Formats: sequence, C-alpha cells, structure tokens
Amino acid sequence: QLRAAEAALALKQELIDRLKAEAERQRAALETIPVLQAQADIYKADFEAERAAREQLHGQREALQEELKQLRLRLGGDGA
Repeated sequence: QLRAAEAALALKQELIDRLKAEAERQRAALETIPVLQAQADIYKADFEAERAAREQLHGQREALQEELKQLRLRLGGDGA
C-alpha cells in the first residue's frame, strides 16, 4: 500500500511539474502578445501612410497629365 501511494505521489509530482512548465510557457507567450500587437500596429500605420502617399502621387500625376493635355491643346490651337 505504501509503494502504491509512493507511485501515485510520484505520478502526481510529474503532473505538477508538467503543468508548471506549461504555465511558464503560456506566461512567456502572453508576454510576447503585446509586443507583437505593437509591431502589427506599426506595420499597419506604415502601410496606410504609404497607401495615402501613393494615392496623393497618383492624383498629382493625373492633374499634371491633364495640365499637359490642356497645354498641348493650346499649343495646337495657337499653331492653327
């Protein structure tokens, strides 16, 4: 009966050790989540800034193309 109790105690201790190790891994994972969230927020803000800059450049390009078209029409009209 003593041996059975010792064996059961040993099994319980192994389970406790495994659960402690798992809890430590989970705690470490929880500590990395805010860091990863901050990185994701930075990447998102950077992406949105780049998108806005591209849209602005595209608008400027279209305006310049329209201005060029108008200048060509004026030059063509003056030559006629």
